[in-house]
Amino acid sequence: MNIVILDDEAIICEGLSAMLAAHGGKLWNLFATYHDAEEALETCDWDKVDLLIADINMPGLTGLELLSTLRDRGYETQVIIISGYTQFEYAQRALHHDALDYIVKPICPEKIFMAIEKAEKKLAARNAEKNSRIFIQNNFDRLTREYFSELIFDFDILSVDQKTSLAESFGLQGKSFAVMLLYSLTQKDINTTYIENVFMSGKNKAFFYRLGSGIYTILTVSENASSIDESSMLALAEREIGPVLWHKIVRVDKLAEINATYTTLLGYMRDSVELRTIKPLTPKIANTDLPLMKGDYAPVILGVFDIIKRDYAKPLSLARLSEQLFVHPTYLSNLFKKQTGITLIDYINHYRVEKAKELLSDPLNKIYWITEQVGFVNQRYFSQVFKRITGLTPVEYRTHCIIHHTDKRNED
Repeated sequence: MNIVILDDEAIICEGLSAMLAAHGGKLWNLFATYHDAEEALETCDWDKVDLLIADINMPGLTGLELLSTLRDRGYETQVIIISGYTQFEYAQRALHHDALDYIVKPICPEKIFMAIEKAEKKLAARNAEKNSRIFIQNNFDRLTREYFSELIFDFDILSVDQKTSLAESFGLQGKSFAVMLLYSLTQKDINTTYIENVFMSGKNKAFFYRLGSGIYTILTVSENASSIDESSMLALAEREIGPVLWHKIVRVDKLAEINATYTTLLGYMRDSVELRTIKPLTPKIANTDLPLMKGDYAPVILGVFDIIKRDYAKPLSLARLSEQLFVHPTYLSNLFKKQTGITLIDYINHYRVEKAKELLSDPLNKIYWITEQVGFVNQRYFSQVFKRITGLTPVEYRTHCIIHHTDKRNED
C-alpha cells in the first residue's frame, strides 16, 4: 500500500515515517513526504497513492482543502487527518469529505496503526469488488464506454494484456465495429446517454463522444457488419445535434484497428471538399498567457524562469527550485506570487501546457508521450490540468488544431 505523508512540521513527518518503517515492513510503502499541501496536490501522482496521512492545519492550502480538491478531481485516495484540534467541527468536516479517520496530536502509534490497517482492509475490499463479475455487470456500459475511449483516442493507459483481458470480460471477441465521424455547426449540450440508449437495439451498442469544435464520433458494436445501419445512425445524429455537414463511416473487424480508423477519418475530414466552403467553429480557448521571462523581476525570480525553461520536462517543485537557488521555500513562494501574480506551481503547469499545445498540433504525437515530454506525472492529471487552464481536453484541442489547419487552407 502506497502512503503519502503531509505535514509542515518535519519532525512529525520523520516520526510517522519511522512508525511506518517499524510496523509496516514491505506492505506499507512510504511513497512520498511533503511539507506543502499545494506542492503535494500538483506534483504527486495520486493515481498511485492508496493512503494520505495529512495535517489538517498548514500554511496556504490546508489538509481539508487538499482532501476536498482530491475528491473534486475524482481521486479515491483514502485519507487520515491528523490535527492538534479536538473540536468536533473539524472532525465533522473531515468525515464529510470521506476522510477515513481523524486522529488528534500527539499521535498515538496504536491509533495510527489501527487507522492504516482499516485503510488496508477497505482497499482490499475495493480491489476485490472492481475485479468481480458483479462490478463489471453493474457498471458494464460505463466501463465499456471508458474502454472504447481508450481504444479510439489511443491514450495507452492500458497494456496489450489488459486490453485483451477486458475485451474478453466485455464479450467483445468476434464482434464487428464501425467508427463514424460527424461535423456539425450546431453547438448545444448533447445528451449522449440518450443517444446511446436509442442506438442500442438488440445486441447492438453505440458509444457517442463529443470532441468539441462541432466534431462528434460514434463507435458501434454489433454481432456482424451487416447489422450496422449507417442511415439510421446519421438520422438519429441529425435529430439530436442538428444538420450534419460532413460524415463518414468505416467498418472495422478488429479492436486493434479502431484508433487507426479514427485517425484516418480525421484526415478525411481535414481534406474534405465539403468543408472547404464552411467556416469551422472555433472553440473558446482560455487565455494562457504567462508573465514574461524577463523584465523588472528580482534576480531569484529570473533564475526560476531559467530553470523552468530548461527543466520543465523534469520533476519540479518548490523545494527543488529553492534548493537550486539557495533561498528558503516560503520566501521563494511568496516572492514569486507577489511579482508574477500567480503561484509557482500554477506557472509551472501553465508553461508545461504551452509546450503540450505545440506537441498536440502534430496528430502523430501520442498523448501519453506528450504527457511524459512536458513533465506531468500521469496522463489523467495532465488532462485535468490542461482542461482547467485552456477550457478544452487535450483530445478536444487536437481536433481544434486539425479544423484550424483546414480553415487556414481554405483561406489560402
